[in-house]
Order: sequence, then structure tokens, then C-alpha cells
Amino acid sequence: MKLGSLDLKNQYLLAPMLNVSTSPFRRFCRYFSNIGLVFVPMLYTKKIETHPKSIEEDLLKIDQEYPIGIQLIGSDPKALKKSIDHLESYKFDILDLNAGCPSNRAIQAKEGGYLMKDLKILNLLIKVAVKYSARPISLKIRTGFNNPVNIKDMAKIINDSGIDIAIIHARTVKSSFREESLDLDTVKSLKEKLKIPLIGNGDIINPISAKYFIDYTNVDGLMIGRESMGNPQIFNQIHEYFINDKIITFKKDYIIYKNYLKIYEDIIDEFLNGISYQIGNEEFKFKELKRNAIWLTKNIRNSTSTRRNLSKVKNIKQLKSIIERIE
Repeated sequence: MKLGSLDLKNQYLLAPMLNVSTSPFRRFCRYFSNIGLVFVPMLYTKKIETHPKSIEEDLLKIDQEYPIGIQLIGSDPKALKKSIDHLESYKFDILDLNAGCPSNRAIQAKEGGYLMKDLKILNLLIKVAVKYSARPISLKIRTGFNNPVNIKDMAKIINDSGIDIAIIHARTVKSSFREESLDLDTVKSLKEKLKIPLIGNGDIINPISAKYFIDYTNVDGLMIGRESMGNPQIFNQIHEYFINDKIITFKKDYIIYKNYLKIYEDIIDEFLNGISYQIGNEEFKFKELKRNAIWLTKNIRNSTSTRRNLSKVKNIKQLKSIIERIE
């Protein structure tokens, strides 16, 4: 799939998720599946402007993850320009602007999802990004703030902006992630008016929902986030269904989960080779393994008690002890 000047192997994107889509996690998902494009979790433009070195650990070995995008969140054009200037020294492939984050922090700072009700500022930020970035620009939005946005106005902003890709989560900002609030009609209407590719996002939990999303809205690709937490096979499952009409079941088996965690540990060890985290590499590894152990054991037998015990562990030794006892 072609996004601007970028040629991707397929139409699947791994969403930028704060405290989730770290480099080991991205590599873990790509171990099982070809993923057209992955993203670094969102970086705050104000933080880059005032403390540029603070993002160094977020971008370690980013040059090894082609193709990869960096997502920025902020509402100050000056901070955005300085962030773009700073990031030019890194090797990545696409710059994404976040205009969809529904967190209270983002809304109070008048950034992220807040921009869905301040299209004037959003338009200004897009112009800054297009003018100063040497890389293709994508824009992550939602269907609106409280209610669906005026499709004609949004389409005009996007079509006139010079950006290369639009990504839309099929909910309003205020709907957050509520299941019943998914709005594919607005996505479909926007797709009909856009002159650039539109990527769909929201409640893509299996091959069936992925196919329905594309068939209903005619979007050009799919961005998947939360479902990848605990199911690194999701991209491959969707691809096999689309290409070969084949359903691959994600087996909820403790032996498979143990193997997944061993693979994840190996990926972390390889990633950490030659680098040093401020909190210590062992602590970084522990946090990564703990999060993913909790996600991966979501649906196995006795998962509630297992995940409760995993959440209480304080080091890798305790973590592995619990994992070994799972059966």
C-alpha cells in the first residue's frame, strides 16, 4: 500500500499506545506478522521543546524498525516546529499529528482530542507540520468531539492541507472507547470526500470485524491498537482471512503463552544489547515482561487469580516463578 511517498508491505498499522507500543512490543508484534507501519507512542511537543533529551530513550534503535512513524501531540505551533527540527536527526519514516487523544490530560491542555472542536488551531498545526517536516505527514483524528464533526469542513481541511494520510478512530472524543459508540457512518462519509488515503481504527478485534470495517467504510487500511495487547497474532489472522479466506484461531493455551513470553524476553534482551536505560536495563526488562505477561494470560484457565498474582510481583524472579506454575 502506498501512503504518500511511502510504500508499505500491507494495509495494517500498529497504533501508537502510551506505555504499550514500546520498541520491544513493536518488535514482538512484527515477529509474528508483517505489519505495514508501526508507531512510537505519542511524544509531547512541549516536552521536546523544553527538555529535548527526555525523549532519547523513547527513540532508541528506531532506525532498525523501518517503516516507523513518530506521533506528536501538542497545540503550540512554535513547540511543534521545534519538535520537528529536533526530530530531523532521527531516522524514521512518517510524522503523525495527534488530534484524537481523549485523555483528561490532553483535553485540559487543549491538545489531542480537544482539537476536534478547535479546527482553526488544528489547521494551523497541520500547516506547520507540512511546511517544516521533510517526511510524509499523517493526521490522527476522531469522528468529532461531543458529536460527529461537519464532514464537509473536515474534508476540506484535510484535502487542502497537503498531508499524505488521515487516520480516524470511529468514535467521538467524549465517547472514549465505549463499545456502543462506534460510528462507521461518519468514517464512510469522510472517506467519500477525501482525496488522500484514510485509515480506519476502532474495535477491530478479529478478522470478521476487520473485514466489516473495510467493506462498510471503504477505508484504505486498518490501524489496530488494544487487540494487539495479548494477541500478537491479530495482524496475521486478519491478513490470512483477507487473502486466503482462512480463520486462524488464537489458541488460549498456557504452553503457548509461556512460549510467547520466552520470545518476548529474547526480543528484549536483543534490543537492550549495547544500550543503557536510566532506570536500569533489568528494571526496564521486568516492566516489559510484567505488562505483557498480564495481557497474554487474559483468557487462560484461572486467568483472574493468575493476573492478580502477576500484578503484585516485584522482580523478574517472582514473575517467572508464577509463569512456571501456570497450567
